[in-house]
Parts: sequence; C-alpha cells; structure tokens
Amino acid sequence: MNKDDTPELFSVIATHYDFLNHLLSFNFDRTWRQRLVSLSCFQPDSRILDVCTGTGDIAIEFACRGAHDVTGLDLSAGMLARAQQKIEKLNLATRIKLEKGSALNLPYADMTFDLVTIGFGLRNLPDYARGISEMARVLKPLGRLFILEFSLPPNKLTYGFYSLYLKIYLPLAGRLFSGSARAYSYLASSIFNFLNQKEVIGLMRESGLRNVFCLNLTAGVVTLYSGQK
Repeated sequence: MNKDDTPELFSVIATHYDFLNHLLSFNFDRTWRQRLVSLSCFQPDSRILDVCTGTGDIAIEFACRGAHDVTGLDLSAGMLARAQQKIEKLNLATRIKLEKGSALNLPYADMTFDLVTIGFGLRNLPDYARGISEMARVLKPLGRLFILEFSLPPNKLTYGFYSLYLKIYLPLAGRLFSGSARAYSYLASSIFNFLNQKEVIGLMRESGLRNVFCLNLTAGVVTLYSGQK
C-alpha cells in the first residue's frame, strides 16, 4: 500500500481506533503514552506539538496533566474529528488546538515549540528523515523531540511470538472489530519494514539533535526515543 493513502485508511477506522488500540495492545498503549509524557518533564506553559496526533491521546494526556498550550496535527480528517469529540467531552478545548497538516511540511515557523512528540506515526511517513528534520526544525533551542514507535523485540523467543501476533491475530481482530483487515495488515507490515533503533537514532542525530537515547518498553515491542535540539 502507498503510504500517501494512510490518512484515508485511518479515517475509515477512526470510530473503532481507540477501542482496538486498547484491545490489541492489552491496554499497554495507555502506559506507553503515559511514560512519554512523564519523561518529557514538560512545564505547564510549555508549547507542545503532537505530530500525527490521531485521536489525540498524547495531546490529551499532556492537557490532563496541566499543559495549557498543546497543538495536535494530523492529515486524517476522520481521526481529527474523533479527537475533537474526546477533547470537548473532557472540557479541554481551551488547552488543545487541532490542525490538519502534514508532518513532512509542518505549518510552523522555526523554533516555535518547547516540546514535539509523535506517537506511532513516524513509520507511516513516506520520508522518515524529512519528518524528523521537520520536527527538529520547529523545536526551540534546548527543546526536546520524543518519538514513540513500534519495534521488533531483540529476544528471539519474544520475536517469534510477536511475529505470529502481527501476522495472524492483528489482521483477524482488525477485520472482526473494525471491518478493515487491510488497515491492520498494513499495521503489521509497517512494523516489520520500519527502521531499527540505530537507524532512527542516526536520523535524529543527522537532523541536529543531541543527547539522543532510546528506551525499550514492554520487552522491546515499543521504543521511546528522545533527542534535544
């Protein structure tokens, strides 16, 4: 599947997206996002940008913890509509602003944000290097980029079980609960075809970020990356 089609693909599954995220991750997705927000050490007045915000979970987590200026950006109108519903239900509309836009051409000036995050969106971009470079560009000096992304576990036994999960269970559950096996087959293939940790760290350093590190979460099925401008 062409990655240019992913905004429409995600719009199709937007209404079921949160439920399936929690179901398919055994609710670990909440923990992963909470870990990112906790490690960010943000301040209430920090200007925060969440790229590929989807249904807004990371942006909402920041706002619920006291952030006053959060922007969520995504290309999928369906996902943004779902995010807006959640934000209004939680009375967070004064803290979170949603915008439609591309991660490869962020509609913001250089050095705009104190903190930029992207959760499970980098691997969907047609150009990983361009996406990371754009996120680094809009960071203020000393600002930090946090990337939360799926990865392949280093342990061979864990990798074997995880591979079966991705190839068999994920598309089946996606078809049963969302009606779109295609979307969740794409999810599996995007994980298998994504960069390894060294390659992601290399791109972050090439974009001018320093103090780059990564942290394995849940036996390495997810990696949290961070770098400072």
